[in-house]
Amino acid sequence: MTSHPDCPPPAAAGPSSTLRPSLVSVVFEPGPHRVRAHVRGEIDMDDVDRLYKDLAAALAASRDGLDVDLSAVTFCDSSGLHNLLDLHRLAQEGGKSVVLTALSNPVTRLMRMTGADDVLTVHGRPTPRAASADGGPAQHDRE
Repeated sequence: MTSHPDCPPPAAAGPSSTLRPSLVSVVFEPGPHRVRAHVRGEIDMDDVDRLYKDLAAALAASRDGLDVDLSAVTFCDSSGLHNLLDLHRLAQEGGKSVVLTALSNPVTRLMRMTGADDVLTVHGRPTPRAASADGGPAQHDRE
């Protein structure tokens, strides 16, 4: 397993610095055909470029595609959704696929509100009974 740790603030950052540590991390599990990515934390415009580069590199390194587990994502804004859609397009262009294997409640809400769940391949999402305010994991298959 390869881990991409949170980025600490630079040591030289002074009190007036607006830099903050990354609030998102990803752990990769390479497989013979697909790479699995476990994303954790908050996906927002401050971290989305680094996350996209990491996921795109994992996609490029895979033979068939990328499985992305978003069950530990506590927040995702429109830049994160845009990232997922760009990753989907990149995979299709390369004859591969991106599959979202599990969604947290915040990600599920965003996907449903925007209709992105009709574009992206989603295999796991919370059901209304499984939904919780804490953004807990989704383990149920999409019907």
